[in-house]
Amino acid sequence: MPAQPSAPNERQLALPRRALAPWVKNLIGGGFEVAQPHLPASPDAQLVIYLRGGATLLDGQGAGRLPPAFLSGPSLAPRRFVVEPGSAFMSAVFRASGILHCFGIPADCLGAASVPLDAVIGQGNAERLQDELQHARGFRERVRVLEDFLLRQAGDGQGASLPQLSFERLFQPVGTLAADLGLGVRQFERRFLAHHGVALRDYRRLARFAMALSSLMREQKRPTLAQAALDVGYVDQAHFSRDFRQFVGDTPSSFLARRGDSDSGYRFWQFEREELDSFTR
Repeated sequence: MPAQPSAPNERQLALPRRALAPWVKNLIGGGFEVAQPHLPASPDAQLVIYLRGGATLLDGQGAGRLPPAFLSGPSLAPRRFVVEPGSAFMSAVFRASGILHCFGIPADCLGAASVPLDAVIGQGNAERLQDELQHARGFRERVRVLEDFLLRQAGDGQGASLPQLSFERLFQPVGTLAADLGLGVRQFERRFLAHHGVALRDYRRLARFAMALSSLMREQKRPTLAQAALDVGYVDQAHFSRDFRQFVGDTPSSFLARRGDSDSGYRFWQFEREELDSFTR
């Protein structure tokens, strides 16, 4: 009989082992406190495997019943779900080039859709991974199973990598970024799209917003809305508020007022400081 995953509301996060660190930001497991959670827009591609239950995507590209295991690319809009009671999952959040390295497909082929994992690696391989995760005992063992799977997938590496860009370098002129790699601007933009999943312009917006949101999620030394916007380069708070409404589907003030409510769904986003850092470094 498969081992039971952690209690559905117990969300846990682990950093990947060293061999995966260039390609994977973190691994997450757990469940949902509310029946209709939603996730903000994100610059990151993900692998998600349901260990129990499942979910239905309510809006956006690919709306409908989610596959039991799937890959999804960066999203420029929040994603809203209905989840079955007691649902539990494991996921891997990828760095730039991670999808291309681990699965041999350009990240922009995913888009914001939920691509069934068996369509990428074959039904038998996908079912074996799900079975191993369901029989694993505890979060740490599930992390090991998922890491082993990703390392087997990557093999000797598939596709050339693109150097990781720090937050500061990301906003340098595109001509400078291209020249540093010995590429023409158009060649750099094509390679960036294949590795990151979205165009440079959109990725910059998502990355800036993700940094501001992470600072607002801190339990300690949380900045004001204006300071959070200024710290990451927004021209003004109004610009930040427009992005917030697009990427979260709520106003900043409403979000902050409800972030601790058990029925808002926002508590799922709350991470410790060290965990938040894993999303932005």
